[in-house]
Amino acid sequence: MKNIITILITVLIIGALNWVASLLLNMSFLDISIPVGGIALILIYFVTSKGGMASRQMDMSIQGQTGIRMEHKAAVSERSYVLIGSIMYVAVMLVVSFITYREYFLGMGT
Repeated sequence: MKNIITILITVLIIGALNWVASLLLNMSFLDISIPVGGIALILIYFVTSKGGMASRQMDMSIQGQTGIRMEHKAAVSERSYVLIGSIMYVAVMLVVSFITYREYFLGMGT
């Protein structure tokens, strides 16, 4: 239950950010939903990933400054429900955008 709440809160926060961005940029909520969702997805991925490139870069920087060798750990595959929520947001907005603009996509703008 806690995981579902985490996913829902993530979707609501990204939706709120999307709404604020649509007001500030004077654009439609739907038109800006995919870029906002994509940016949120990328940021969440880099923040929640463990053992990735950013983590290794930090380890190498510490090793260079202190001379203490950091042990490399294997990449851990943990579920990040915040990341799952952001993926769900982007997927739903892609489907909604396609349904809304289906004549454009299927008719190639005619």
